Amino acid sequence: MSEIKSVAIAGASGTLGPHVLKALIDAKFQVKILTRSKKPGEFDAGVDVVEVDFTSVESLTAALKGIDAVVSTVAGMAIKTQTVLIDAATVAGVKRFIPSEYGSVTTNPKVEAFPLYENVFQIKHHLQEKANSGQLTWTVLACGAFLEFLFAAGAAGLLDFADRKATLFDEGDNRLSSTSLATAGKAIAGILKNSEATKNRVVKVSEVILTQNQLLKIAEGLRPEDKWEISKVAASAVLKEGLVEFSAGDFSFPVISKIIKGTGFAGETYGSAYDETDNELLEVKELTEEDLKKIVAEKLA
Repeated sequence: MSEIKSVAIAGASGTLGPHVLKALIDAKFQVKILTRSKKPGEFDAGVDVVEVDFTSVESLTAALKGIDAVVSTVAGMAIKTQTVLIDAATVAGVKRFIPSEYGSVTTNPKVEAFPLYENVFQIKHHLQEKANSGQLTWTVLACGAFLEFLFAAGAAGLLDFADRKATLFDEGDNRLSSTSLATAGKAIAGILKNSEATKNRVVKVSEVILTQNQLLKIAEGLRPEDKWEISKVAASAVLKEGLVEFSAGDFSFPVISKIIKGTGFAGETYGSAYDETDNELLEVKELTEEDLKKIVAEKLA
């Protein structure tokens, strides 16, 4: 039986947050949402929503009294500000903290010095210091790239299904684990239901391991009459370009995307495919070939 009964969520209105909220409610946890400002109708009337100052340990500590676990799903620049939330959780007596990470290669030491990744490593180090002193336990969920992002419209995903274009990283055979937003939410609930087995460690889940050539083959099988425009690029070159542009002060999404793709789409270089997972523990079902065909068919329509 899990010792976690009550959970606070930071970032519940973001990309992953709503899926975490639903999963926690479905799993019968008592849920409290931490927000900068309440917006009428943003959440169901039965959900406990509390306004907090995320820069204040005192404000957050008051909101976290009686809470067993904190799940953070904050994004972007807010990642590095989680230290305040962690400090408040420690003071309030919170037992478990799940930081906002949910990445593909974010646990690989090779990326620690890269922009975007350095903040998540700082948060992990901060959590480990709390764990070493017995003040708090933590779990990091590594779930690979979100499935919805990999199938995003246009050139943002693994393939550009709409325009029938494929920019293959290296030779197109680099493997990448992926999990849907809804399943990631359920995995977080599973972590808290199995609090002892998931204590102070990275938990990995993967609904499917994908390659660009695999998806291209499925697409060509479904629509053999379509002609694909195929090009190739070295993942290392994309990463290098992104790092140079970022260091020159360009923090735009295209530059950030280059760093993410240059690492996440690089296959074994940074360990983006999880051959060993905690799927069974967290009751994560893997997608079948037929599941993938259905997803690709929808994108080709």
